[in-house]
Amino acid sequence: MTPNGLRSLLASCAAPPAIALLFPPSVLADSPSWNGQYAITFMVGPKSGTSIAAGDPEEQHTDTYTFRSSCAGGTCTATIVGGPPPSNPTVKQPVQFTWDGSSWTQTSDFQWDCMMPDTTIQWNPARATVRYTPQPDGSLSGTMHTEILSGACQGTIDMNMRAERV
Repeated sequence: MTPNGLRSLLASCAAPPAIALLFPPSVLADSPSWNGQYAITFMVGPKSGTSIAAGDPEEQHTDTYTFRSSCAGGTCTATIVGGPPPSNPTVKQPVQFTWDGSSWTQTSDFQWDCMMPDTTIQWNPARATVRYTPQPDGSLSGTMHTEILSGACQGTIDMNMRAERV
């Protein structure tokens, strides 16, 4: 038996079967993966935060994306390889997440499109941290924390998302 096979066998024997059944195989595997098509639902519940943009009305919507993951040198990444482009043109592509041991995470700098009272857009520098955590049912629970660093919409915005395999 290879060292990896022995480690897998020992890990599966050491964990009570009831606990092992709570997680999808990708969570328990040596190399996490996020592959295939997922429907991402944005705006699961209300937004919150200190920015005036947190109070702007937005409707829940779902888009389907294709993910491909790989691991090399001890780092696992999942990249969006298909689906609609971001609605904000300042979001860098490809969008890529890194496994941190419990969640797929991604931090990016971009320009927030702040809607002014006269409906014009003011672009404000922002940084968002997105985290998707695998759930026992195979879905991923997501959060996005955005810090708008300056401008009319300066402050924070937090929103929840959900990813479900298609």
